Amino acid sequence: QPLVVVAIAGPYRTGKSFLMNRLAQKHTGFLLGPTVQAQTKGIWMWCLPHPRRPGVTLVLLDTEGLGDPSKGDSHNDAWIFTLALLLSSTLVYNSMGTIDQKALEHLEYPAGIRADDLGNVVLLSGAGLVTRLSELIRVRDGDTDSNGSTETEDEAEDTEFIRFFPGFVWVVRDFTLELRVGERPISEDEYLEQALQLKHGHGRKVQIYNGTRQCLRNYFPTRKCFVLPPPLGTEEHGRLEELPETALAPRFLQQVAKFCDYVLGSTWPKVLPDGGALTGRALCMLLHSYVEAINSGRLPCLEGAAAAMMANENAAAVTAALEAYARGMRGLPLPTEPAQLSAWHGEHLREALAVFQHHSFRDRDQEYQRRLMEQICTEYSRLQEENEAASQRHCRALLAELARQLDTELARGTYAQPGGYHAYEAERQQLLEAYWDAEGKGPKAEEVLDEFLVGRRAEAEAVLKADNALSEAEKQLEDQKQQAQLLEQQQKATAERERQLQALLADERSSYEQNLQALEAKVRAEAASAQRELQRALEAKLREHGELLQRGFGERAALMERELAALRREMSSGSSKQELAANACDAVRAACDLASVVRLTRALRGTAV
Repeated sequence: QPLVVVAIAGPYRTGKSFLMNRLAQKHTGFLLGPTVQAQTKGIWMWCLPHPRRPGVTLVLLDTEGLGDPSKGDSHNDAWIFTLALLLSSTLVYNSMGTIDQKALEHLEYPAGIRADDLGNVVLLSGAGLVTRLSELIRVRDGDTDSNGSTETEDEAEDTEFIRFFPGFVWVVRDFTLELRVGERPISEDEYLEQALQLKHGHGRKVQIYNGTRQCLRNYFPTRKCFVLPPPLGTEEHGRLEELPETALAPRFLQQVAKFCDYVLGSTWPKVLPDGGALTGRALCMLLHSYVEAINSGRLPCLEGAAAAMMANENAAAVTAALEAYARGMRGLPLPTEPAQLSAWHGEHLREALAVFQHHSFRDRDQEYQRRLMEQICTEYSRLQEENEAASQRHCRALLAELARQLDTELARGTYAQPGGYHAYEAERQQLLEAYWDAEGKGPKAEEVLDEFLVGRRAEAEAVLKADNALSEAEKQLEDQKQQAQLLEQQQKATAERERQLQALLADERSSYEQNLQALEAKVRAEAASAQRELQRALEAKLREHGELLQRGFGERAALMERELAALRREMSSGSSKQELAANACDAVRAACDLASVVRLTRALRGTAV
């Protein structure tokens, strides 16, 4: 299932777990505690059906509180925050009081992390958590950290991050002020934007002041704010999960409900920038890649982790699809008629492709689908050979059983007398009619019969010669009849092989064309999702560009115009969903085209593949 992933981060002992339990529509779940000791360690995950979106899983990530003095490992905070950010489709930052300089400084810590030129992680002092995100994360392998980069390069990096990063929600707890600027009331979102306004200037103090604000504005595609009044008396703060709702302040409950309504209603499933929606297994693979990089002293690489995840997912999709095909084909008893085998192949090929489409993840150039088709072709060829062998065994056994009476009479010498040939021929004709009437003989029926008649040719000639009641002319005529019957049977066997071949070619082509439409729909859906992600990034940058112009930051706005132009070009060029779909469907058609059919044709004709 697709995943909506909501993560929460923020200072320790600020009630993060309470909010996550509310998102789960439960009073208990994530552990809360009444003391100053932090309860949550690491990152806790809760997966449950999304309450508003059938077929979607809601994944809640409750993270260890930032700044806990008891753990004495401040750079661990950076990694926890980074993992929560990378895994989520909405990141909730939970803090107390107000959004002021002090609250923003909570996102800055006395120790941070960055990478050296070789990609190894080193500690540094005076580093900010949010302002150092570009040094904690790499978009692609080979990227270096942003130290010494130009403003243009930084802007380009911001565009890359905004396509990977989640929406941002700031929840301010125990908020007691009026939302007002002068005499004008403002919304919660306006309150956040006021707090994130930049200062003019280039001095060090201005850079420090603008650092976190600029990153929050640049990195996150959407920003939302909720202010929650105190829930009740301070002595009860630590026991919120134990209290009935009637004991909580109505305004607090109203704001919590408003927060939950927004997060559950507005958070889209987690996707990659190219539009691929993450499943649970895909999310686990990404998490494994990120943690493995961190533990080995490297920086998490977004595109590298995504590429590894997609390769694993697509390989697993091939395996699952092939298993579905093999499982379905095992239900058909052999031998069976070629048309029946072909029909089952078509049905379970469609099933296998449906399984692959469901589990595959951005199969670029249809590489893994081609692998699947090749393996299915190999398996189908094996089944054809197995069916032919079973048919051959069955038909030989059937003819042996039907010829038992004939062999008994031959052993007794019944036909070695005048008129014996006509009796022999009548018995043989009865045998052939019984064979033709038998069902379930399979593809080798005519070939085995041809083999049987050729094997009995000498026997028939001996009976014919021994029949003194026939003249030489009659014997010659009967011999010609036998030869004609043999020739006719050989022609039947050849015609049957050709008929099977033509039926197979027609069936394969029909199956491929039927599935092409479904594959095309998947490609178009993925391309449309990628376009939505591009549109989301473009809209966020357009909003920021407008605000910069309005606030008089013309130089920053000019730098962003190049970024906007690049995004527009990407949307209107070969990355458009129509062209992506057309290109991918050409690849699909190539994957499903004559190569596989030729392989099957050769197999039917008995030539090497």
